[in-house]
Amino acid sequence: MTINKLKVFCTPFCPKCNQLLAYLNNKKADYVSYDIDKDDNARKEAIKIVGTEDIESLDKLPIVVIGDKVLYGFDKKEIDKYLS
Repeated sequence: MTINKLKVFCTPFCPKCNQLLAYLNNKKADYVSYDIDKDDNARKEAIKIVGTEDIESLDKLPIVVIGDKVLYGFDKKEIDKYLS
């Protein structure tokens, strides 16, 4: 099973986001990170994924998109399923 590059939507002020990015770097994962505070298009895409504009207060961050699967938050076991 080939996994497309992970798309990670996060903010620099989110502790879970920073933990996830450090974890992905440590695993040498193939991912693209989008800062939804600075990137309006990324914020719009994240809003579309979540279905609400109130992303930060929903405790949904980080949002990880792998193909058509969406993961919310940082769950090592769940992320590891998609890392080769």
